[in-house]
Order: sequence, then C-alpha cells, then structure tokens
Amino acid sequence: MDSILLILVVAASIFIPTLLAVGALWGYKLWRDRQGRRSPLADRRIHGAGEQLRKRIEDHTDSMLGGLIALFFLGPYFLAAWALPRVDWSKAKFGLSETLFLVAFLVMAALSLRRIIVSGNARRRGMDGLKAEMFVAQELNRLVGLGLTVLHDVPCESFNLDHVVIGRHAVFVIETKSVRKPPKTGSKDHFKVAYDGERLRFPDHVNAKAIAQARQQAGWLAAHLRQMNITVPVKAAVALPGWWIDSPRLPEDGVRVFNPSGRGAHFMADARPGAAPLSPAQASLITQALVMRYPVEA
Repeated sequence: MDSILLILVVAASIFIPTLLAVGALWGYKLWRDRQGRRSPLADRRIHGAGEQLRKRIEDHTDSMLGGLIALFFLGPYFLAAWALPRVDWSKAKFGLSETLFLVAFLVMAALSLRRIIVSGNARRRGMDGLKAEMFVAQELNRLVGLGLTVLHDVPCESFNLDHVVIGRHAVFVIETKSVRKPPKTGSKDHFKVAYDGERLRFPDHVNAKAIAQARQQAGWLAAHLRQMNITVPVKAAVALPGWWIDSPRLPEDGVRVFNPSGRGAHFMADARPGAAPLSPAQASLITQALVMRYPVEA
C-alpha cells in the first residue's frame, strides 16, 4: 500500500503543477483576448530570405516539443491510472506537516506562474518588435533598386540602430516601433495616429519617447561620422508599420514619422531642390564606416 501511495504522490507532483499552469495560462489568454488589442501587422506577410524554411523549422520544432511533452507524461499518467484503484483512502492522513507542504507548494506555484506570465508578455512584445523590424526591412530594401544603400541593426555603443538608409541628400536613421491597435470601434480613428512633431497621439495613449529616441540616435550617428571626418546631414525617422499617420507639414529638420508600406519610404529617394546630393565617394565612406560597426566574430 505504501508503495502505491508513493506512486500517486509522484504522479500528483507532476500533474497538479502542470494542470495549474495550463489553467492559469488559459485564463490569462482569455482575459488578454478580451482586451481586443491586436498587432498592426496581423494580416501582413513577411518575405525575407529563408522565410519559408524558418516556418518549416518552427513547425518541426513544435511537433518535436509536443512529442517530448507527451513522452514526459506517459509514465506518470499510466502509473496513476494503475495505482488509484488500489489505494485505501480511509487510511490517508492530512496533518500539520502536510498543510505546510501544501502552502509552500502553492506559494512556489504562484511565483512560477507569475514568472511564466511576465516572461510570456515580454516574449510577445519581442515577437511584435521582431515582426515589425522584419517588415520595415522588407519595405526599405526596395530602396536599393533606386540606388540607395540600406543597412539593418547597426551596432552602437550600448544600443543599435534599427535601420540606416543612405539617401540621395542625407543619411536617415530609422527607429521602428510596434504598437498594438486598440479594439475596433464605430469610429474610423482606431487605426490612426496623430503626430505634431513632438508626440505620437494614438487612440488610447500618447508617446513622446519614440521621437526623442530617434533624435538621440541620429545625433549619435552624426557625431560618429564627424569623428571619421564625414560631415553629412543625418535625419531621424520613426517607422510605424500598420498605422495611418496623420501629421501636418513639418520643418525640414523635424523627425519624420511614416508607414513604410507601398511608397511610404520613398521620401528618402526623392530629389530635394536646393539640397546638395551626396557624392558616390561620400556614400561609400558612410557605408564603410557603418559596416565596420558590425562584429567580425560571434
């Protein structure tokens, strides 16, 4: 009898935490879905190099993990099914020590669930940001056909430049932001963001940090190029994929906010009357200066 009860304890120690985690995550997902917020790129496809191969690898990874999880639970499940009918529950006792173990278990389970939820939120934000950067890169790469140079994820001192475009008259530093859209309403403004040159006014919040961050990064690149005796105009821009940007005409030195879809990024290739174009030698030097920022070794 003791051996059978031991088997049940071992099985319960595996099943109960798993059921608690699944139940809590399922409830959290339902609560999150009720908020109605959605990715601005939910219906957009990304066609980067190796994209189809990456998806197949992800599918195979999910299938492999599913098999490993099933294999992990097969033993405890069949042991519990065999042992349950053989236990004399009238002899089971639940005293002070068992209560203390239960309380400790519930506390540890709550802390573990909190860690899963916090990390899950961070992972979702990271996935949104990754998809946004990949989509923006896909759209910016079209500028190469117009004679521009495009670089992505340029390493700096303690941060990175999401995208750098060497345009016809200036160098553009582009910061990508992924902002989830609020639930759809009767108004048509749920997909619009107003920009006044300093702040991004989304339907449910205001963001000024993105503009300040873009300015700071453009200032860093301008200073870095000056240290290498390259003095050219460096302009800041913020890419908001999936959003309709409503903004007035801004000063020439203002931060540009744009949706890169279609011809949204072509302003970097447009001719500007009165602006001195970058020479091929300047463009080559800037490209070399940026390429040198990439690490040679992993």
